Amino acid sequence: MAIAITILSACNSGNQASKGADSANVVHPATPDGTVSVTIGDREKDTSQITISFQVKGLKKEKTFDQVILKDVSDTDLFKVLWDQPNSVYVAVLKPSHNARYYHGSISDGEAKIFVAATPPKRIWMYMEDSLGLGKLSGAKGLVASYRKDIQSGKILGQFIAEVRPIDSVKNVELYVEFGGVTKKMNITLPLDTKAMIQPTKDDSHVYFSFVKGEQVDPIIDLYVENGRLQVKTLKEIN
Repeated sequence: MAIAITILSACNSGNQASKGADSANVVHPATPDGTVSVTIGDREKDTSQITISFQVKGLKKEKTFDQVILKDVSDTDLFKVLWDQPNSVYVAVLKPSHNARYYHGSISDGEAKIFVAATPPKRIWMYMEDSLGLGKLSGAKGLVASYRKDIQSGKILGQFIAEVRPIDSVKNVELYVEFGGVTKKMNITLPLDTKAMIQPTKDDSHVYFSFVKGEQVDPIIDLYVENGRLQVKTLKEIN
């Protein structure tokens, strides 16, 4: 099933750039001169199809890209759109690692073009993450402090455990993970006004250690069992 969403205006498009020369490192979302739509096809398959349709003042371009996407999230969380100029738009689509693949639609030499932006400008990805919330999941369900599931991975049958344990205050917690006789522990200091939770997925052998602030859920550490081995991968640096 494919779902198409058309973005007619930029987020915060009413904000005016401050007077004087703009800094090259600052993004001021633009009022677009056109539209862009993003369609996610084959979203339940290993590789999905990202179709982007871009139009500015009669110039049109549609292009489809293969991408492995983050599963089990809403479109609102899966991708973000940013018009940095009236004829220039960036689309960021999350991968399973919670990093994003960027696409850029623009007008060049009188043509509408869409390319993969392998290295998007720092100001673009920083705005996407800090202001638009790219990578943060809204209203995630089923968050728990202690996760325990009996699973079989490879030839090993055992209990997969992931727990958030308080240490000396609400600001410091221990992440405890266990499977097949292997345990790992991490002491983590929480950011201000943030709590830590375990975020289950549809796969019993896969969870996230996530920061929760209000309605925003930010996966920080990927925890899973693969071929009988416990895997712990940091998605985002913890300050």
